[in-house]
Amino acid sequence: MASPLRIENGKVSLTLSNLGSAVVYFHKRTRLAKPLEHGSGILCHITSLPTEGGRPGTMGDSAKRFIDWLAMCEQRYWQVLPINPTDQFGSPYAGISAFAGNTRLIDTGGKDLRELHRGFHADRAFRTWCDENAEWLDPYALFMAIREREGACAWQTWPDEYKDYDPRLARKWEFREGVAFHKWCQYEFARQWDELHDYARSRGVRIIGDMPMYVSVDSSDVWASKDMFRLDDQGYAGRMAGAPPDRFAPDGQLWGNPTYNWDAMRADGYAWWLKRLSRAFTLYDYVRLDHFLGFEHYYSIEQGKLATQGEWLPGPGLDLFKVAKRELGELPIIAEDLGVITPAVRSLVAGVGCPGMDILQFADGDVRDGYQPHPDKISYTGTHDNQTLLGWCEQRFPGQDDIALARDLFAKVMQSSSNVVIFPLQDVIGLDDDARMNMPGTAEHNWAWQARWSQIGDEQAELLRGLTEKSGRV
Repeated sequence: MASPLRIENGKVSLTLSNLGSAVVYFHKRTRLAKPLEHGSGILCHITSLPTEGGRPGTMGDSAKRFIDWLAMCEQRYWQVLPINPTDQFGSPYAGISAFAGNTRLIDTGGKDLRELHRGFHADRAFRTWCDENAEWLDPYALFMAIREREGACAWQTWPDEYKDYDPRLARKWEFREGVAFHKWCQYEFARQWDELHDYARSRGVRIIGDMPMYVSVDSSDVWASKDMFRLDDQGYAGRMAGAPPDRFAPDGQLWGNPTYNWDAMRADGYAWWLKRLSRAFTLYDYVRLDHFLGFEHYYSIEQGKLATQGEWLPGPGLDLFKVAKRELGELPIIAEDLGVITPAVRSLVAGVGCPGMDILQFADGDVRDGYQPHPDKISYTGTHDNQTLLGWCEQRFPGQDDIALARDLFAKVMQSSSNVVIFPLQDVIGLDDDARMNMPGTAEHNWAWQARWSQIGDEQAELLRGLTEKSGRV
């Protein structure tokens, strides 16, 4: 089936329904991506970790205790959501920096960050770290200092003398204290993260991170690198990212993020993306690239138009990843290749040689009869954007023993042919949709779920370890 022809400004468009596709390679190729070891893991964001007093989880003792639990369960991977700053609703996919860490994840021992900073004296280690990270740290710290002084309003509304990044502004007396504070915050974040990352490695646990495709228009990245984004004369998004209409969103989706100026990025050798990937490869052992199809083609909506009036434009394709492989070595990446995947996207995933994602809840057919994942994909029972496995069973198969069915499906995924399988923590401990992490298309009441230590004790560890050992994933 096809939609009616649409004619606008001399352009004719026709939307076809989904077509099946396959990509077959008959020649030898060298993988650009780094392979993952056989095993299983748990998806749980740091803020969802149990803590005393019910405060959101941090990089402190609770995170190390969780790593110990993962090791006891014979889990090889811990997948987290993006650890960059969040927006006002707590979403880690719409933050104000693609490079900075979320300071809310810092373990402060109950103290205020500014109080801790007052007792800090810059030493050689701090100055060295600042010099090594100056390329992103300097503009970010200045951006935050100006933002605080201007009342947290969008940088496009700042006085003209602040609308362009100028490192000399950091020397002005009104910004010195703020710049120093935000540099220290990022240093403290890095210190605690490195300590946690080293601890995970010592326990045999590898951390899988997550990189959002786009950045906020009100971010230090856009402010400091305007030429890399499609902006209007005032610095707002001239072309916005989104998605065309589908059965889930008949009016399409308008995300508001500015799209990239891929021509400018290609001209300078993808320097911005190389810095971003290098930063991510330092933070994590592997990185899930969100909205991977956007590297092949992306949906672009002109400012002032509806999501239904957008158009598909070509992304950088394999060229970006070839450059990244040449400059950074093997790429420890995972493709979030969910949604409407075209032959071109399949070809890009295959050309990079990284695993994609296979979600049980999206499987064709009746999964009660068996689950067979697609080859070269990591299997998941669900993601942070889906229902919990128990909630999905309750809705999809009413009238059955939902708890027993969820356990059976969990075991099917664990015993599947996938090289790596990942389970949201909610599915490990058998929670319903009250424990859902995010409801796409809604801004409020998300990103708040938090586990309790009583839910992930020895009994749950024994069951998970038994399934893991039985499936040969140790």
